[in-house]
Amino acid sequence: MSADFKRCLSGLTSLFFCLLLSGCLGTKTTGGSTTGSPAAPAVRSLNLSRIPEPWKGPAGKLSQRGFSQEQLEAVFRSPNLNYTSGPMAAKLKELYPIYFRSDLIKEIQEKLFQLGYEIRIDGRGGPDTKDAIIKFQTDRHLGRDGQVSPATLAAVNRAMKGRALRPLSEYSPPPARKASRTATHTQFTNAAALAKIKGLYQADREIFQRMSREYNVPGELAAAIMWVETRYGEFLGRYKAADMLASMAAAASDFSVVQAAVSDLDKDRESRRFLEETAVRRGDWALNELAALMTYSFRNGHDLTAFPSSIFGAVGWGQFMPSNVLKYGVDGNRDGRVDLFDKTDAIFSIGHFLKSHGWTGGRMSEEQRRAVVMKYNKSGIYVNTVLYVADYLAKNK
Repeated sequence: MSADFKRCLSGLTSLFFCLLLSGCLGTKTTGGSTTGSPAAPAVRSLNLSRIPEPWKGPAGKLSQRGFSQEQLEAVFRSPNLNYTSGPMAAKLKELYPIYFRSDLIKEIQEKLFQLGYEIRIDGRGGPDTKDAIIKFQTDRHLGRDGQVSPATLAAVNRAMKGRALRPLSEYSPPPARKASRTATHTQFTNAAALAKIKGLYQADREIFQRMSREYNVPGELAAAIMWVETRYGEFLGRYKAADMLASMAAAASDFSVVQAAVSDLDKDRESRRFLEETAVRRGDWALNELAALMTYSFRNGHDLTAFPSSIFGAVGWGQFMPSNVLKYGVDGNRDGRVDLFDKTDAIFSIGHFLKSHGWTGGRMSEEQRRAVVMKYNKSGIYVNTVLYVADYLAKNK
């Protein structure tokens, strides 16, 4: 085989792989447009024998959404894709103490209130409920585990016998704690941090000005969001988006892959049912995000298995979930593709997001500003921090 022929063959192989990843091969086209995730089912049935465990379940569901065999193999047969129980286990451990046995939680809350304890009656667990149970257990000289359990309910029922009880009609929800409008994440708002983001912002001032002209969103606000989300691109996540989302989707199809990681919660049939049902709901959400990540990657020629991310799959300088990348991602540098790991594309995409969620420019009230930033992240201290940094940059141009 001649050297020229080998070079030619190598070039054809590379071209074939690029076409495969972009969705140009093996993808049904509707109306003359190949999207990488067509609405209609795939023309060919999926050969699951070509998909390794534990990816068969997610692959089957994605095939029904129109992804081709070639596309699914490009993802699920990639040596860079690795299963991890981490994200689903973290989510189950977060939700279990809040929502498991909500009827039991509410009954214990009501009876503790009748016994004179101050407690919110909402059917949700959490630190306040645990603290009230521990106080009750301390008063009764019981083991102080703070657990919502039949044993706790039995102890509460015993304590209620022969006692004058406060009527439930006297209950009114305690006033919500007023969120601070001044507290910030100080690692982003101390003097050294502000000096650093000021320098970074000024170096890229021209990009921010172009975005601002396009979307009527202050460049300082987009810079502040990137500063708080990723330290202006310095920390893009220690996980991989494809690993996180595909792994959560796999747990929805086969609970056994995450079962060992939540064995401390899997105590009885009722616990197992809650964990399995929650895994399905969260896994279906992850599958939607994985589908969006695949569509985005195939459209723009990216290797989705290489994207760094948060534990739940947020990507890029602005930490967009993949579904938001499809909705709000912008080719800010006009190179023909959207890349949220490109600074310019990230800046324009954040501007597009903020405008789409109500940023009008001009004179906006503090409440209006807060409401828009809250759409980006629902944490009050996050909003405080972003607006603090943005106002600092506006005043120190």
